[in-house]
Formats: sequence, structure tokens, C-alpha cells
Amino acid sequence: MSEIKLKELIKNFGGNSIAVDNLSEVFPDGEFVCLLGPSGCGKTTTLRMIAGLETPDSGEILHGDKIFFSSKTGELVKTENRNLGLMFQSYALWPHMTVYKNIIFGLDMQKKTSEEKEKRYLELEKLFHLENFRDRYPSELSGGQQQRVALARMLAIKPSLLLLDEPLSNLDSSLRLEMRSELKRLHQSIGCTIIFVTHDQMEAMTLATLIAVMNNGKIEQIDKPMEIYNNPKSLFVAKFVGSPQMNIINTDKDKELALCLSNKLNIQKNSVKNFGVRPESIKMVKNNEGDINAIIETIQPTGADWIIGLNIFNKSLFLISSDHPIAKENESVGVIFKSEGCHSFDSQDLRIHKN
Repeated sequence: MSEIKLKELIKNFGGNSIAVDNLSEVFPDGEFVCLLGPSGCGKTTTLRMIAGLETPDSGEILHGDKIFFSSKTGELVKTENRNLGLMFQSYALWPHMTVYKNIIFGLDMQKKTSEEKEKRYLELEKLFHLENFRDRYPSELSGGQQQRVALARMLAIKPSLLLLDEPLSNLDSSLRLEMRSELKRLHQSIGCTIIFVTHDQMEAMTLATLIAVMNNGKIEQIDKPMEIYNNPKSLFVAKFVGSPQMNIINTDKDKELALCLSNKLNIQKNSVKNFGVRPESIKMVKNNEGDINAIIETIQPTGADWIIGLNIFNKSLFLISSDHPIAKENESVGVIFKSEGCHSFDSQDLRIHKN
């Protein structure tokens, strides 16, 4: 197993549509890397180039010392020779084959012996809890069971790299939770490098050992999940990661509120274009006992938490709290901003204040 190196990768789909823009990055060996970003940011194109399903316009892709692609030398290794496992939104199980036949399909292609196929199947059957499913067909399986079979089939050939493109998107919420646990357990068991594409920040935060946040064909930040959350390098990363989304206060449009935050963080307001405040870093207190007063606009119970909509100087903000609201809608409360969840960004949308 080895790291994945991307060097100055460019992929253009015609006109001004640059899907991947001069991307250089290293994905370390053994990490569970989530490529996270909105639709059209280049994450799936990046994955498909690593897989060999798309050919870059220029740049290099290396897996350790092995060159997958190089525009400099003209080298291009076909997908089937890259020793990787692929899984997409559609599991693409063969409907006319049993679970056993689906799982050993790649081993059949490799001309393995019956003994080798049986041994590998039994290993995977145990790993994915597929006992008693051997002779069933895909139509006789639940969505979660089908996904486990697809994962087992992908791992049967012992790939050195796993590439997953939103494989959980077709599952309902309870199955998604179950499958996230399966994928996490799988990574801990086999320890190989996994690159996982998703637009779902919850998936990225719970699964990844490293998150690469992509925007406009570039990686804006690659880091451990909580580092991404607590220390976003850019306004885009700060807004994209977190639910509810970070509250953004513009120093030109929201002058009174910006002044309050400037004093709270002890930072010169004229160096800041936007302040950002995490919803969980806003605390309600009695009227006139906080940093500033606010009017409660909305109260949304979620079960475990409350999402409270506030109006401060005609600016709408959201806070999230596990405590029952201390006031009702249209009533005035005090608000305290916790400095550890407050950030500031310059005119280039880069974070300039480190807590």
C-alpha cells in the first residue's frame, strides 16, 4: 500500500468548464479520505481520474512509485491494471447470480482455483456478516445487505486502494447510519487507503480520517475532521461544514453586530470582511445580561436540541442548544458569543483570527 500523489492535474470538459484546476495533493497511505464539496466542485472527476475512468488533460497521478498517468511521459495505466476497488451509487450486482457468484466474480476473472475462491469467500462472508446468504439472489436482499455484498465483491481481489463515489446516497437514513459503521469498521479491519466522494458533511465528519473540502476544482483545505470544523482556512470551508450553517456577519452590512464581535475577539474591525459564528457558540441569557440583546424569531425543537432563530439589528442568526429556551417567540433575550466558535475572515475570504 502506498500514498496517492496528484500533481498539477487539469481536466477541462470544454469551453470554460474546468472540472479540476491544477490540483496537487498527497493522500497518505492508509487514510480514509473524504472528498467533500457541492455538486460540480470536481470531486467525482478527481476520483474518476484516479480510477482511470477519465483521462486528465495534463498532470500526473501516482500510487506510490507506480505511475497511473503522466502527461509528461505519455504513460497511462488502464483501470483493470491499477489494483483498485470501485463502488458507485448503484451497486451493480449481477441479478442472475447468487451472493457467492457475485462476490467471487473478480476471482473468476483472475482464473483463481476453486479452493482459493472458497477460502476468500468465507473470509468475506465473516467480515461482512453474510452467513446464510450464500445462495440468495440480489432481489432477495435488503438495501443494506446488497451494499455489503457489493463491498465484499470489491474487496475479493484484495485491492490496494478503494474508491467509493457516494455509495450510501440511495439508502434511507437508518441504513446510512448502519453502513457508515460498516465502512468505518472495514477501514479499521483492512487498513487500506480509501477515497470516498460525498456532498454530505455528516458522512465526511463521521467516516473520514482526513477531509478534503473541494470548491471550483481545487482543494481549499485538507485536514482531520475536527480541525476542518474548528479551524476552517476559508469562508467557503467554514460555511460548508456545519449544520446548521455558520452564521456570517458582514462588517459593511451588519455594522453594529460586527462591532460587538470585534470587541469580543479583540480584533481590529477594519481588517475583517466577515465574521463567522457557529450556532452552538451562541448562548441565550436574560435580557441585558449578555454581549448584546436579540429578539427570538423562531423556535424549532429537533428532539435532542433546539434551533433558535434570532434577530439582532435586523440580522437573522441561528443558535443551537440542548437547553430548553428561556423565552418565547417575539420576546427579548440577552446573547453571549463564545469566542472559541467565532472566526474572522479577510477580504480574500481567508481566516485571519485563530482562537
